[in-house]
Amino acid sequence: MKSGAVIRSFIVSFLGLAVILTAPGCGMIGTQTSSVSPAPSASPAATDSTLDNTRRMVEEGRRTFRSDTFGSEAFWGDTLQLHRAIAGDKHGGGGAGVSPKAALAVGLKVDSEALPASLVDQIQKGAVNLDDPATSSTRWSA
Repeated sequence: MKSGAVIRSFIVSFLGLAVILTAPGCGMIGTQTSSVSPAPSASPAATDSTLDNTRRMVEEGRRTFRSDTFGSEAFWGDTLQLHRAIAGDKHGGGGAGVSPKAALAVGLKVDSEALPASLVDQIQKGAVNLDDPATSSTRWSA
């Protein structure tokens, strides 16, 4: 397997796992409540505190998994220069660039809840060219 294919396979696997673990309703503890009653000796306050702490920890884990690079920025940025490959020659990078549509086709996952509302609105209206690598390298702000 060529190194590019290995890297693509790793990215797809890693990002797929991220989506599974962070997707609403994926079986993680969230707003659902358990049908199991607490032990008779547990006070309601202790049970509420435990559930609140559990929910807080799950939400914190989701935020970490969605936004923490786990130190990989040196590999993806410094070593592989992935940002340059995505940008392409016309936008200060190298090669043809990668359009949003191409990135999605190879398995890139997008945390839609993290996108600015203005971008979501423009995508829904068809005002964003998902075939243009320039769109991948554009910095969107809310």
